[in-house]
Amino acid sequence: MDKSRIVRLRAALATPRSRNTARDAVPDDAEFERRAANDPDNPPLTADQPASRHLLRDAPPKVLLSLRVDAHVLAASRRNGKGWQTRMNDVLAAAVTTSEPSVSTIVDDIEASARRTLALAQQMRQRGVDT
Repeated sequence: MDKSRIVRLRAALATPRSRNTARDAVPDDAEFERRAANDPDNPPLTADQPASRHLLRDAPPKVLLSLRVDAHVLAASRRNGKGWQTRMNDVLAAAVTTSEPSVSTIVDDIEASARRTLALAQQMRQRGVDT
């Protein structure tokens, strides 16, 4: 290693500007707000925008799925360009939301299924079939 290229400075000999360069580059809050207000690419938020924002961490996790669909359905979805999977998810979510049965309907269906199963088991016992 060539020691002639090594330069050592003491903090006392360094100029205040060279020591404070990084600190001086950061604008204070008022300057930051002034620059943001004058930036045409950064318009201020309207009153309803903060409420409409949602964080990704609040979204439920998605599940990887292998799904077989008709070729024309896939082609039509992909034809709309980037984001086709999200749009397909939105369509499926809307279908689930509109046709989702109530809890009482599900309970009624389970009870009816249990009654049918018990009746079938009883018929099989009467015929001598081991259940």
